[in-house]
Amino acid sequence: MATPAVGVRVLVALLLGACLLGACLVGWVVFFLPSGGCRLVGFMPDGGTTVGFDLRKVLANVPGPVVVWACLEENCVRHIGSSYRWTYFYETNAALTDPETVDVRLVVRDRGRVVFDQATRLDQFDESQPNGPGCEPTFFNGEVLATPEGDLIQLIPQ
Repeated sequence: MATPAVGVRVLVALLLGACLLGACLVGWVVFFLPSGGCRLVGFMPDGGTTVGFDLRKVLANVPGPVVVWACLEENCVRHIGSSYRWTYFYETNAALTDPETVDVRLVVRDRGRVVFDQATRLDQFDESQPNGPGCEPTFFNGEVLATPEGDLIQLIPQ
């Protein structure tokens, strides 16, 4: 027996409304009630080392889609997208906690042609705890700038 289309729409709207209301209530409790001095800032990994890759200067003259490989130590992640969409992105390696040095590599390809391929070692990090001082997770943040000349330069945390 077929269910009338209007009845199905009403049922879906009621279920969706109940789920959204429930999510709002849970979100309110999780995000706005204090818990021992720590606050929850969104949903994030368990900490580790995060590196920001600034590709703006390298991608300034690359008109189309690019493939980017970003590596922290031996952990590499591939990104595919328009060179205009992301000129700056972060990669996190949760296994790297309280690092002294981290090897990073960045490879950018445009239609199979290598536009950029360079590696460097980061040795200065900015420590952050987004949920408040003394609250986990802890991140060690580094940042690199890819230059058109082919250099991958560590930017010093302020």
